[in-house]
Amino acid sequence: PEEVLNQEAWHVPAGSDGLMTVPEWLAPPDKPFKRGVMLGLHAGQTRAHMYRSVLEAIVLTMKNHMDAMCAELNLALDRIIVSGGGSSGDLFMQIFADVFGVPAVRNVVNGAAGLGSVICAAVATGVYDTFDMAIEKMVRVENTFSPDEANTTLYKRMNQDVYQQITRATDDILEKAYPIFNNLS
Repeated sequence: PEEVLNQEAWHVPAGSDGLMTVPEWLAPPDKPFKRGVMLGLHAGQTRAHMYRSVLEAIVLTMKNHMDAMCAELNLALDRIIVSGGGSSGDLFMQIFADVFGVPAVRNVVNGAAGLGSVICAAVATGVYDTFDMAIEKMVRVENTFSPDEANTTLYKRMNQDVYQQITRATDDILEKAYPIFNNLS
């Protein structure tokens, strides 16, 4: 089913025709009213729009957290390496490249924790003298996805002008709704 949705969502333009998702599925203990939100749904959109919007939301959320971390550390990214199950989808990888505006890399072995453990073991047992040497010998890039400049521009504008502001507009409403649906009033 996921592959069918990936194929359908390839035909949906970046920005999902204005459908934006806020993936706040797990509310923090201090804000139990927080909820995921889909905003901008209209009759011309399909399940592929919803699927792509969820993928875009995941990547936009990661981008915003990464930007904060990079600002604090005074770093700039020249590429990102995406690992885990989600990295097996080409659409997800392309969205990463487009949102981050840098190449997104998928390695042959995309389980970062497992590969990292093997690299550490190889250095610890003397198979390789340094981590750099072990990485050079053990990590192989499978694919690199280059950002589409037009999509990167759209995502940047969407993120700065709208996406980062959504919860400011929805939190008050969700907080008012919470007691109604949770037997608190």
